[in-house]
Amino acid sequence: MLPAVATASADDATSAAGEELERLSLEELSQVRVTSVSRRPEALAEAPASIFVIDAEDIRRSGAASLPELLRLAPNLNVQRINAVDYAISARGFNGFETSNKLLVLVDGRSIYSTLSSGVFWDAREIMLGDIERIEVISGPGGTLYGANAVNGVINITTRSAQSTVGTAVDLGVGSEDNVLTLRHGGLLGSAAAWRLYAQGIRRDDSFRPDGSDATDAAEGLRAGGRLDWALGSSKLTLQGDAFSNRVAVNEDFSGLSTRITGGNVIGRWTRPLGSGEFQLQAYYDRFERDERVSLETSDTWDIAVQHSVGLGRHQIVWGGGYRSVASEFEPAPGGAFLDPQRRTLTLANAFVTDQIALGSGVNLTLGAKIEDNSFTGREFLPSVRLAWKRPGGDLLWGAVSRASRTPNRIERGLTLPGFLEPGDFKSESLTAWEVGYRASPTPNVLFSISAFYNQYDDLRTVSLDPVTLLPFRFTNHGEGETWGLEAWASVDVNDRWRISAGAGTLEKAFRLSGGNDISGLASTGDDPGYQVSLLSQADLSSTLELDVRLRAVDKLAATDSWVDADIRLGWRPNNAVELAVSGKNLLSEQRFETGDPNRRRAFGRAVYVTLRTAF
Repeated sequence: MLPAVATASADDATSAAGEELERLSLEELSQVRVTSVSRRPEALAEAPASIFVIDAEDIRRSGAASLPELLRLAPNLNVQRINAVDYAISARGFNGFETSNKLLVLVDGRSIYSTLSSGVFWDAREIMLGDIERIEVISGPGGTLYGANAVNGVINITTRSAQSTVGTAVDLGVGSEDNVLTLRHGGLLGSAAAWRLYAQGIRRDDSFRPDGSDATDAAEGLRAGGRLDWALGSSKLTLQGDAFSNRVAVNEDFSGLSTRITGGNVIGRWTRPLGSGEFQLQAYYDRFERDERVSLETSDTWDIAVQHSVGLGRHQIVWGGGYRSVASEFEPAPGGAFLDPQRRTLTLANAFVTDQIALGSGVNLTLGAKIEDNSFTGREFLPSVRLAWKRPGGDLLWGAVSRASRTPNRIERGLTLPGFLEPGDFKSESLTAWEVGYRASPTPNVLFSISAFYNQYDDLRTVSLDPVTLLPFRFTNHGEGETWGLEAWASVDVNDRWRISAGAGTLEKAFRLSGGNDISGLASTGDDPGYQVSLLSQADLSSTLELDVRLRAVDKLAATDSWVDADIRLGWRPNNAVELAVSGKNLLSEQRFETGDPNRRRAFGRAVYVTLRTAF
């Protein structure tokens, strides 16, 4: 966790255009306000969860050209690159292209989780990185606040307000793997409102086959959007939206068959003080379409949610609810597997409440529960209990017990291939999680966090033969097991120009069948490294020159060797309006594989990325 950002005010257009940043000390950083743990602002030092924050300064100094590459900064995430644009990203296990289905991702409160297959289609989720204010990464269940599918973690991405992006910015990135051009312009509307518009074009070069030749999976895309923030007395109104069109490749067989992915979204959000707290109403519409020439997937999502946070004596209460409707359709290739029915509208209704109770002497007890009703399994009950002790020295000791679940997706309930596969009565996978953690800043120049977890899973996905006729087989719930491990990270300010950060995580797994059979060999439990370690050095060599060095070590997978790699970035900032940086990536690996999936075995090697950023 690295320096935070002090954004410019709406009435200082020059400062906003120049994107002036102020590096915070670690002591100040521990007081940065986060919202993902309790759905209300609280200091990071007081948030009783395994949470890692990536802020705007981290993003600027990362050298990353895409959101998944940026998420490698979080030591509590495992990131596996599949090909030029596809990634598998998870927390606390279950990683893999078809198994990373227990991590919920939100962008300004909008879920980008797929109801067709579960998980996130990262090839369609380009974001203008310079517009991100912070990314809060929680490892551990978030079902009580965020609902089903927030099983092993939550990634909450918050973009910057329009007031903090007044002026014009041009970002150009050119490299051996990535080329990105972004244009953004924003302005003020009187003293109460601000707006911005942006456009972005990207191109990702081919990854490599195991023999070193091109894997024919290059991709390109266009994205555009805007945002309006308006203060109406004590109320605040936000209206924002994006539209995109990407061309990627379906290349399991290296055919390079072109796929067009298009979509867009619009979000409206209204907040206002209410009583001793705040009330928020948010609604959004999201359109997604994937045209693979031989098949077509579309989804239209409508979502509305309300939330009210209020303080009542010793109690800090957050309550709310929402309703979501997803019209999903899949037109299959002729003669292949299909969904029955082809088109279906899924609904999700929920209500939740949490109560943080101050027990005295720095001890807080948080009780929470969410009830959801979904189209496949009906009601899901997702409770949690969280206890935190803020000790007199300022350090935090916390523990939690939570229940979470992953509801079925359309493939698990409707995929059909006559004679071989037919829909079954697949039900939700469930998790009961125990966590303990400790966070402290023993001196003003040291900040660290450590947590341990034990997760017990039931009703995991299996693929079972009929006990009498063998065929057809069905999706069933005969898997169970446990995972456990440690997560830790720390930052040390050696002096006011040099910060060193380190992170590490371990994972142990024990899965088995609980009755029935599974012809997949418990493939749904994923392919995860037993450990991963990172080390980051950020040094200001002078008032204008920056040097960032990052080392990573990741344990082997089932069919992939362990690996160690390094990235280096050298940045020159003569002033707040101009930045030129050169990044070298994967410098220790001539050829590296990050996934053990034999159908998606792609290699990645050394790369160079040069960025020029200007603001005026």
